[in-house]
Order: sequence, then structure tokens, then C-alpha cells
Amino acid sequence: MTRIITAEIFPQCSFLSNNLKPTSQSQKHNFVVRCSSNEQNKVKTRNLQSVKVSTHNRPAHVQSNDMKVLNWSCKVGKYDETLYLLECKMKSGYKPDVILCTKLIKGFYNSKNSDKAEKVMQILEQFGEPDVFAYNALISGFCKMNKIEAADKVLNRMKSRGFHPDAVTYNILIGSLCDRGKLGLALKLLDQLKEENNCNPTVITYTILIEATILEGGIHEAMKLLDEMLSRGLQPDMYTYNAIIRGMCREKMMDQAYEFVRSLPSKGCRPDVISYNILLSALLHKGKWSDGEKLVNEMFSAGCEPNVVTYSILMSALCRDGKLDEAINLLKIMMDKGLTPDTFTYDPLISAFCKGGRLDLAIKFLDYMISNGCLPDIVNYNTILSTMCKKGKADEAMEVFEKLGEIGCPPDVSTYNTLMSALWNNGGRARALRMVSEMIEKGIDPDEITYNSLISCLCRDGMVDEALDLFWRYGGSWFSTYCYHL
Repeated sequence: MTRIITAEIFPQCSFLSNNLKPTSQSQKHNFVVRCSSNEQNKVKTRNLQSVKVSTHNRPAHVQSNDMKVLNWSCKVGKYDETLYLLECKMKSGYKPDVILCTKLIKGFYNSKNSDKAEKVMQILEQFGEPDVFAYNALISGFCKMNKIEAADKVLNRMKSRGFHPDAVTYNILIGSLCDRGKLGLALKLLDQLKEENNCNPTVITYTILIEATILEGGIHEAMKLLDEMLSRGLQPDMYTYNAIIRGMCREKMMDQAYEFVRSLPSKGCRPDVISYNILLSALLHKGKWSDGEKLVNEMFSAGCEPNVVTYSILMSALCRDGKLDEAINLLKIMMDKGLTPDTFTYDPLISAFCKGGRLDLAIKFLDYMISNGCLPDIVNYNTILSTMCKKGKADEAMEVFEKLGEIGCPPDVSTYNTLMSALWNNGGRARALRMVSEMIEKGIDPDEITYNSLISCLCRDGMVDEALDLFWRYGGSWFSTYCYHL
């Protein structure tokens, strides 16, 4: 397969080593996030007293100006101010605009304020005319905040007021239930949807359920849903079929997945690059380079051009097999073809350098990545930080860690876990626990690795009672206890 990639399918290209020198700009890693001057602050809002004047017999252009103020305030994200203005206008007999209120509901949910979103809907129900779009926005917001019961109450309220939920309403609820592992409830909601007179399941409805069923019930149960979907006269799209392909590969049904891809034209769909990428990734993960070669050739024959993900899959497999030079060569080929690598593309290369003990090259490659316009994500940095810590360079790792927020790449739980263990192992027990405190203050929840690392560190230092206490509490108010013991 490697021979095909580098010799037959693609033109010969020189090795990339000469191009890996970072530019002078990339060596500094200085990224400053600047906000453009807020010209909107220069706009003078209307005197709030003027909103209280009665709208009766007011000129049309005055009422129009009021609407402009409300729309502008909502558009620039001043949701509290918009709600205040809206409440002021209610006192003068203003009928709230449903489109504005829907935007305001979405805005409050984006700022995680469900109480005010609900308040906007109450204003709309009392003084205006809500529609299904407004209710869908409210239901969607509750679902995103994991308030499923509240979303269900809105659905019932919506029905009681004579509004018929549409497929979007049900898809929001079904999708939310599936995301939270409640497939049984989602399937009951599907049954309820099928009983509706004015609404029917859509391709999206079944695709959501098929994806969830693959994870919880397996591919065979998912195929039953596909058959039901077809029996209702719904034509699956490539998103649906790709979910099936992904499910087959997940259960190591490679032959069936291969045949399924080949059968798609007879089903009225042509495999797309995502279909081939799913299958290629599964084949190469199992080391089946010859089958991968055949698939790539079929892909070209079908007129399906590889994309960034295709190249990233190939490069990841080459790195996994220790063929780093060929992976770098493939990166050069990819860029010569006008494709722009992303963080997913670079990560296996950085990981390969780190695993090979070449931290210096990994850092240079990170510079090269930045100089080519691709800002590293936290996964890239975590790889570098982990290697620094393993090499006993915890202080250098901390210097990088402290700059992550400045460059717009905030640390995640894995970052904290890595640094916490390194600091503890280097005698910085109190500093390690301060990091855990900082992590919690920033709203990053500790995971199993966090707890296991702390328990392990405590045991190694002879603090077995504290470790047992932490083990039994597992997420209680343990932090203050261990700060006290230190």
C-alpha cells in the first residue's frame, strides 16, 4: 500500500526535512487575541423613558425606530438590555414580535440563562402570538442544558395551546434523549410521533435513532430501523448510509461493510469521500494495507477525490507502523495538491516524534505547523506536555501550560492530569493540589484519571488513609481534606 501511495497514485516528491525549519515568527509562539474596536458602543441608545410613552397614535417611523433599537440590542448580544426594553414596551401596549422573541430565547440559552429564556416565552404567550419555531427554540434550549423534563413540559404546554409540534420538535427531543443514552425513551417518542395526524418521522429522525441504536443495540437492531424507514417510503441519504457503514466497521464486519459500500449505487446513492474514509480507517487500523490499496484505487475509479481526512488517515497509519519518513512525504504531497492540513493531520506526526524520543523535532514541527497557518489544539499541546513531563522537564512544561490561555487554547482535564502527576512526582505536592483546585474553579470536572492519579500519589507518599478516604468519597468534598493534611 505504501508503494502505491508514494509511487503509483501520487507523483514522487522530495523529503520534507528541509521545509521543517520554523520561521522566525513561529519560534515565539506569541498569539495575542485582539478585539476590534467596538464601534457599536459609540451608538447612543434611546432614552429609556421614551419607551414608556404610549404607542397609540404614534407615527409609524417612531414605532419602527423602537423595533430597530430592540433588534440591534439583541443582535449585538445585549440580551438583558433587550428584555428590559421589551418589558418596558409591554406597559404601553406593545405586541411583542415573535421573530425577535425567538432570537432572544436562543440568545439567553447561548448564555446559559434558561430562566430568562422562559420569561421571554411567557411574555410572548401573554402579549403576542408564539409559533412552532419559538417553541422549538425553547425546547432545544432546555435539551442542550440537559433539562429534558422541562422540555417535555413545554411540549405539553405547546399542545394544550393548540400548536401542533412538527418533525423538528420531535427530532430535537429524540436527539437529546439519544445523546444521553436514553434510547428506550427516544423510541417511545418515535411511536408517539408515528401516531400524530399532522406529523411524520423524517430521514433525520431515523438517522438519529440508527446512530444511537448502533451504539446501544448493535448494527443488527439498527438495520431493522433502516428497513422500517424504507417501508415508510423514506429514502436514506448518505449520512444515514455512512452511519450504517460506521456501525459495521465498529463491529468488525469489514466484508459486509465493503459490500455495503459497493452496493450503494444500486440503492440510488453514490458512496462519498466520507464512506471511503470510514472504511479505509477501519482497514488500516487492522493493518490491512493491501485491502486499503484496493479501496483507494476504487475511490479514484469512482471519481471520488481524497480529502484532508483521507490523507490524515493514511499518515496516521504510516506513523503507527513506524514509517515516519513516508508519512512526512505524504504531508508534502497533500500540500502540493492544494489541501490544507489540520490539527488532526499533524497530531500523529507530533506523537510519533514524541514516542521516538525526539522532543526537539516535535517542538520544531509544532512551529512548522503554526508557520503554515494551522494553530495547534489542546490535543497537540497535551502530547508535547506529556513528553516534557516524562523527560523530567516539568518546569518547562509549566511554562508552556501557563501560556495556553494567552494563545486561545485553554487546558482541558487531560492537561491538568498530566501536569498534576508530574508536579507531584517532582516533589511539588502542594503545587499539584493547587492545580486541582484551579481546575475545579474553572469548571473542569475531574475524571477517573484525576482520582486514580491522586490515589496513586497519596499511596506512594505513605498517605494510605487519605487515599482510602478519597477512594470511598470519589468526588465528594475531598479536596479541602487533602489540602489540610498537607
